[in-house]
Amino acid sequence: MKILIVIAILAYFAWSYFKPAEVVHLKPGVEAYSEPTQYTVAYAEPFTYKEHILTPVAEFEIQAKVLRQEPYYLDRASEISPVDFVLGWRSMSDQEIVDQFEFRQNLRWYSWHSETARMRNYEIIGQTANTHLIPANDEVRERIKQVKTGDIIHLVGKLVNVQGKDGWFWKTSISRHDKGDYSSEIIWVQDLDIVKTLDLDKLEETDTL
Repeated sequence: MKILIVIAILAYFAWSYFKPAEVVHLKPGVEAYSEPTQYTVAYAEPFTYKEHILTPVAEFEIQAKVLRQEPYYLDRASEISPVDFVLGWRSMSDQEIVDQFEFRQNLRWYSWHSETARMRNYEIIGQTANTHLIPANDEVRERIKQVKTGDIIHLVGKLVNVQGKDGWFWKTSISRHDKGDYSSEIIWVQDLDIVKTLDLDKLEETDTL
């Protein structure tokens, strides 16, 4: 009996942690017209966060659609980054186009598949990003938790490289057109707002800004 109780408790917490994020579907149309803005930092003083040294390499700002999100709890990076967002802008923020794709995330990577989309691979790569989010404070952490897949968000922060005391190193991408190792953006998130979402209770689109 005790074993069954323990299993039930573990199953409950596993579901609480790993249950799929809520998904909303906005009306067709491009919602994020602009490329992310990025300004290289010539020199920035490294700072410590949860016993890791973070070194800013660029100021970063983006308005984009959340194409998918995945929480992480057990990997090395989860000590500082609890969730990854796959973000899309320009054509990849249009619900009509996004609905033609299946996105997957695993082991801090993302992939996509589509049988009908007419976009070329380089266009998809150039209009999406796999982002590892590091919340700068508790308020930002709570805002991140409120984001639903499908939302349009506005995010401001810094691209950072991360060094652990054990020698572990995590390097950020600084390009929107790379792929493979170090092609994801590691973002120290200083501010995040949900620009457009779908009120699941009222079943209508709402602007929050």
